[in-house]
Amino acid sequence: MALPRECKMPDLSGLSRLVPRLIVQLLVGERGLSRKISLYRKNFIRLVDKALLEYHEAREAILAQIAEMNRSSEEMSRGDGRIYFLAFTNHIETCINAVRRLYRLLERIKSEKQLPELPKELRRQVETVEGTIGKIRNAIEHMDEQILKDEIAVGNPIMATGSKNWDAVIVADKEIKFEDLAMVLRKMYEIALYLLTIQETNSTASV
Repeated sequence: MALPRECKMPDLSGLSRLVPRLIVQLLVGERGLSRKISLYRKNFIRLVDKALLEYHEAREAILAQIAEMNRSSEEMSRGDGRIYFLAFTNHIETCINAVRRLYRLLERIKSEKQLPELPKELRRQVETVEGTIGKIRNAIEHMDEQILKDEIAVGNPIMATGSKNWDAVIVADKEIKFEDLAMVLRKMYEIALYLLTIQETNSTASV
């Protein structure tokens, strides 16, 4: 398996955490929301933060691996080199699982008539890669079954790793480009902001 020589995961560190804003709202008190919508909204915002954190940690693992490979020949000859791709695997798999859950929550939120309709452009953009996310998440979750049925081709990875040139996540024969995953995370973040803003508007209007 080739190790990364450069990081092709877009940097999403500029997206600040949303849970602190949610906590402020909860302390003030939610207004105008049914219990079901309130619970959906809380879980959606929490999962956006979780997915972004895991994405960031996966990216940091790639950067750490690149730094390790750039050590001097003298340092590498000591035999104490480190491999960080397993950390990448753990974090990116958790990120993808969280994103898949976000899609399911989004469907439930969209069906709630009490909420204003989500911006169509945001919905359209995240929906373009929903099928890809679902397939790679299923490949991760059902890997044991695929191994049992001898469905993994020789040379295909049995855990989430980088593609040959490390511009995508690949599991078995399923993959998603880092650019597409980053796009989904940005748009899910915007949807979470929209849900936060609705409640902040409701709270202001009731004062």
